[in-house]
Amino acid sequence: MSVGEWLGRWGLPYVVTTPGGPAAGRALPGIRPVPAPDLACALALAEAEATMGAGLAALWDGEVLTLLSRRVDAGEPVTARSADELADVARSARESGAGAVAVRLGFDPASAGPGSGPGAGLASPGRAGHEDPSLAPRLTGRPWLPGDGGITEADLVLAGRGVVRADATAALQRFAATTGLGVLNTFAAKGVFHWASPYHLGTGCLQERDLALAGAHPDALVVTVGLDADECAPALFSAAGLDPARTLTVEVTDLPAAAESLRARVPVVEGGERPALYRELFAVVQPLYARTGAPLNPACAAADLAAVLGEAGDVWTEPGPAAHWIARTFSTVRLGSVRVPAAGRAGTAIAGALSAGLRGAGAAVAVVDRPPTSGVAADCLAWAEKLGVSLVVEVWGERGAPLSSAEHRERLAGALVTLGVSVLELPVDYAALGSLTAAAGPVIAWKSGRSPEGTGHGSE
Repeated sequence: MSVGEWLGRWGLPYVVTTPGGPAAGRALPGIRPVPAPDLACALALAEAEATMGAGLAALWDGEVLTLLSRRVDAGEPVTARSADELADVARSARESGAGAVAVRLGFDPASAGPGSGPGAGLASPGRAGHEDPSLAPRLTGRPWLPGDGGITEADLVLAGRGVVRADATAALQRFAATTGLGVLNTFAAKGVFHWASPYHLGTGCLQERDLALAGAHPDALVVTVGLDADECAPALFSAAGLDPARTLTVEVTDLPAAAESLRARVPVVEGGERPALYRELFAVVQPLYARTGAPLNPACAAADLAAVLGEAGDVWTEPGPAAHWIARTFSTVRLGSVRVPAAGRAGTAIAGALSAGLRGAGAAVAVVDRPPTSGVAADCLAWAEKLGVSLVVEVWGERGAPLSSAEHRERLAGALVTLGVSVLELPVDYAALGSLTAAAGPVIAWKSGRSPEGTGHGSE
């Protein structure tokens, strides 16, 4: 197994090669190279794939391999003189939540890849082994350990992106059914439950009172699983009067064992009452879906996207008002239909849609707040055109002709069957934000202070 094959077994669909490309004889056999036109586009593509894809991305310049889960400075490269040393470096970066690590390969990357024995770090395939390969920092409380003994009563589960990266959604669903615990997923983990499942408490970590409205309180025991620090602002716990250190952290690999010792204090019942978060937001959002006239409100625009895409494609976003509304109002019926990152720069959504095209993953729609006329967003769009990748960009702003829901769907459907790149400007009326804020508090996503400098955009 070469280094390239090792990366592929961790879910990486390709390695981004930096401008100029690796020197002759320094390719990474076993994984597809994607040459980037410049470093900014290379970083954007890697960031999108890492934050909204498998949880890990790779840049390769022929000498230095950079692994990243977040857009942060990887620092000076460390040298690995063997494949197993590379795996050890990656393991240490994962354990520390470094976000990114740069490794100078002091060996032939075409030679045997990392082994799978003790101390081999990331050598075992993560998706097959249900182990999260991400380098992102985790928000942890008191760890649940196999063999704790007895039955512990808990109130709800807060599930993050790590569940998706570890391919453990089915394990989480079985855990909920066994324990009777409802699950609040973060906005970066939309789709771990069908929106109509009785165990689905809603999408959280977007607004200040989400956790409290989902059922957390000072005496509650919240179970967390796969939760990254970037996904969950401290204000969520403060609003619920909950000490995050008192949460019970279950590793995704331990979900089956934990299901035997954890039980819901008040079990979820089919047809039972939904939590306040679900009820309060339903009262605000449901009437918006029915307001189909021009100009569109963001909830109706999100419903249009869901209806037109169906089972055929995905929506990619980046931090901002449009992403907030899509995360809040796009009804998920399948995992992966909505991609909302825990952090990101302008251009991440378009880079994500480009990544979907490179992987042959079906129709891709990038929803952004500003026209992609400059910077890395424009450069990634030009890159997509050069590669012949088809994608659609919707700009939810103030420009363009106001459309009704029917007109929006017709235009979007036409763009999706058109080869090449389409940029559609859609005027969107965000006036309903006041009602959402009254229901669940101010928007806190991407404002946690944990994201790297420059990665967050204010949502309002």
